Amino acid sequence: MTDPAALAEHLRALPPSVGATVLVGVDGFSGAGKTALAQDLGHQDDVAVVSIEEFYRGWAGLEEGPARAVTGLVEPLRAGCTPRWGAWDWEHDAEGPPRDRPLAARVVVLEGCGAGASVLRSHEALTVWVDAEPGERERRLRAREDWPLYAPHRATWRAREQVLAAHEGLPDAADVIVRRHPDGSLDMRTSPRR
Repeated sequence: MTDPAALAEHLRALPPSVGATVLVGVDGFSGAGKTALAQDLGHQDDVAVVSIEEFYRGWAGLEEGPARAVTGLVEPLRAGCTPRWGAWDWEHDAEGPPRDRPLAARVVVLEGCGAGASVLRSHEALTVWVDAEPGERERRLRAREDWPLYAPHRATWRAREQVLAAHEGLPDAADVIVRRHPDGSLDMRTSPRR
């Protein structure tokens, strides 16, 4: 699998892991390319993407995001219900009102830091860790449109995401490690412990 279309085809072939849904976690450090990969997957048939950032409670909410995703996303999918949650409003630093989030796709990709946490991994058909060199991650972050909002929180967030990854045994606990090249092609390998 060297491109997102081939990866999406592989994901669609996996057995459901939550109700009738194939849940896939796409995790990695900020700037690694998780969102770009998830967006590419989301352009494929029968794949929907949810950002775990909607479950954080602001800049101090990274650690509780995975458990909130279980409550708002995983449990309803398991029960065959429409997921419902209030997404965090990053500009106003407040939780938005709860609303229904219909997800009609067979494959749901949950992407973001913490999407591979053990509380979620146990419900995922596949856990992917997206990797990139530290310098490349920083370059990508600084080129993002939301960098001015993110910049004051960068050092603290980097420390928190590294602590969370170490606590969760990531990237080794992931099923697959993906590195995305500038031309959009993917290098994929099985995680060392798999």
